[in-house]
Amino acid sequence: MTAFGRQICNRLVPGAEDYPLQLDEVYYDGERVYYQITAYTGDPTWKYCAGLAEGIYRDGYAMAQPTPGKVAGWVNFTRGLLMDYERTGDATSRDAVVRISQNASFASDGTPLEWSADASVSREVAYAIMAYLNAEAAGAPRRARLTDMVNQALGHIDQWFISKTAPYVRPFMVGITMQALIQAYDATQDSRIPNAVKTALDGLMPSMWLPDSKCFKYTNVVTSTGGMDPAPDLNLLIAPAYAWMYYVTGDTKYRDWGDQIFAGGVTNAQNWLYLGKQFDQNYWWSPAYVTWRKAAQPGVAAVTVPVTATMGTSPSVNTAATPPSTSMPSQSLTATTAPPTPSSSARPSEPPTSSLLGNLKQLMDNVR
Repeated sequence: MTAFGRQICNRLVPGAEDYPLQLDEVYYDGERVYYQITAYTGDPTWKYCAGLAEGIYRDGYAMAQPTPGKVAGWVNFTRGLLMDYERTGDATSRDAVVRISQNASFASDGTPLEWSADASVSREVAYAIMAYLNAEAAGAPRRARLTDMVNQALGHIDQWFISKTAPYVRPFMVGITMQALIQAYDATQDSRIPNAVKTALDGLMPSMWLPDSKCFKYTNVVTSTGGMDPAPDLNLLIAPAYAWMYYVTGDTKYRDWGDQIFAGGVTNAQNWLYLGKQFDQNYWWSPAYVTWRKAAQPGVAAVTVPVTATMGTSPSVNTAATPPSTSMPSQSLTATTAPPTPSSSARPSEPPTSSLLGNLKQLMDNVR
């Protein structure tokens, strides 16, 4: 992480590369990645790299649009900007988070919902969900459209793994959707979400896992944009959801699967890490794997902390909790009215959540 991170950071200095190349170097929220490296290492010099990434994405792209924040739906990244606002109080970063959440393709209120109903647009929906929640964490009011986007993300999991109507399944896109739903669960406690994430986790393993390559297939079928080749450079976009499920339920199946995925990514992605995009993909969400994996205990459901792990925090676990059932209720993922939360005899009720912004404040206070 640090060796390749320094190489890529050097390429972000103004003039080191042409701007289009630099924008590709920070794809998958380079600012977030570098702030997380700051927290993980305790080395404040990484803040310089976060600032370079911010200048490239926020100032050179997102806020430079004729309508500020009107970015393409597949480059809707706001977490790093939120982290910058929390760390520095930079009002421009806060404004960028809000503007992107309002104006990005597929996130704006004027976008017809039918445009994103199909699982082929799952990334754009997931990014919109995270943008709405990050804007809310920065003080914006909750978007009514959040409910629609969550329903669509649940529908995408249905298309991939239940009705199986999606034309293809791409595991890293499933991972992005799971990240968005887990963040939404922290904010809303929507009781459909754990079951949906479980459905996705059980659907990916073992049908798409390649044991010899220690990674998932890129896609489950051959398509014009990618086939069934091994994709170890994408493992770490998927692994954290397995650690989350282990942390939430105590079911060691998800620990064991997650450990295989995480180890395969760490070991076999190194040939790609000199590329900025692949570097950012590997360290965009993977620190949460470490947090949830270390906090979880076999057979014990976590009930004392919110489920959104912010890298650098040390969540406590209620060791007296009743071991949860390894099964979850069968239910429609897209029902407009959420089904009742499972009874305490099946699974302890979840704790009240704290805000993502509060978690980020604790993280950043540790490394200031």
